Amino acid sequence: MAELNQYQKAAVNTATAMELVLMVYDECIRSLEKAEEAFKLEGPERIEPIGNHLRHAQDAITELSVSLDLERGGEIAENLNRLYDFMRNHLSQANLKKELQPVQDVKEMMVDLRGAWSQVAEQAPMLAPEPPGGNRGNGRITLAG
Repeated sequence: MAELNQYQKAAVNTATAMELVLMVYDECIRSLEKAEEAFKLEGPERIEPIGNHLRHAQDAITELSVSLDLERGGEIAENLNRLYDFMRNHLSQANLKKELQPVQDVKEMMVDLRGAWSQVAEQAPMLAPEPPGGNRGNGRITLAG
């Protein structure tokens, strides 16, 4: 386990800003998939893992949200911010009501957004977002041209 943790730290420390964004999306999607699996459990033992995985997904979405540069990102950043708020609220309701459908809805949106970011990374490497958490600049995701 310690070796995996060191590998993960090295991957994060050497990643480009775009790779970091994709890593956050991947982590969120994994958490949502784990939450979906937890919904299949029977009885009260499912409550804790559902909550833990949904909170982890919400944390990832929050990281994406706070990394947005609303000043430079314009309408796209504002729309993403609203979408991230919707997703967090949707996951809160899913956790409160123990409903699977909102989790599936958010996962589908996250997969779509991750695909869009991946296409941006492939097609326009010069349009690199600032890294989440701020390895450079103000730590905001922007499309700098």
